[in-house]
Amino acid sequence: MLLNYLPEKTVRTAAALLMNYTGKVADIACGKGPLLKELSPLNGTKIIGVDQSWQQLSEANSTGMAVALGNILVMPFKSSAFDMAVCLNTLYNFTSLSEFNPAFGEMLRIIHDSGKIVIDIRNRRNPVIRIKNWLHNRKKLFPTIPYIPEDIIRALQAAGCRLVQKKAVGINNRYLAWGYVMIFEKGAEH
Repeated sequence: MLLNYLPEKTVRTAAALLMNYTGKVADIACGKGPLLKELSPLNGTKIIGVDQSWQQLSEANSTGMAVALGNILVMPFKSSAFDMAVCLNTLYNFTSLSEFNPAFGEMLRIIHDSGKIVIDIRNRRNPVIRIKNWLHNRKKLFPTIPYIPEDIIRALQAAGCRLVQKKAVGINNRYLAWGYVMIFEKGAEH
């Protein structure tokens, strides 16, 4: 379905980047668990999904994913409990970078030193994305905000992270990419 094309493409792009990683992964705002379906062939990876919707968690759990009720700002996990925190198809609902900071702080809290944060953004430089978001926001249902990768990179660098990988979703061109999946390392020199 065309409506789900970009979210599905984003999950597939992230899964391709994560194929070489193992360990304990928190899939934040996991929804129905599409990341688990893409990463299920991996050995040594344990994925725990967290979402604020019991209905979404129930569907994710039916695929075999371990789940926990929570949200991006308050997660029910101990500090340093994970090797990686993944949050896909969610951050574009934050209306500003300052709204990101508590979410990033919570992701940093649950991963150990040198742990990874994996996020995606929609590309504000892409004119189609800008128009799509403008049309969506006119409905005033909930915000969808595209960002520029450099702004997100600076925000996470300020929090003590280093960008280790960035992959375009779609065409690898700063004006044509639909979005980007980025992997950051906690506590890394930048």
